[in-house]
Amino acid sequence: MIKPEPQIIKSLAIASRQYPELLEWMRDIQKREVERLPWALDNLAIKQGRCQMIIELIEFIEQTPAIAAKL
Repeated sequence: MIKPEPQIIKSLAIASRQYPELLEWMRDIQKREVERLPWALDNLAIKQGRCQMIIELIEFIEQTPAIAAKL
């Protein structure tokens, strides 16, 4: 993933602390995407890539408060 600018990191950190439901919503999306993988008929690689991107984004957002504190 491309490292975002410090202001973006700080904004995500604030959003993750003030709106924890944002991460819950993203985890729900990730869960639904993973559940649909066994039925992916058209292009499994694209579906897997989408799942991986969602997972990486969730993990990054979870880490942003610690990253922002070091900036």
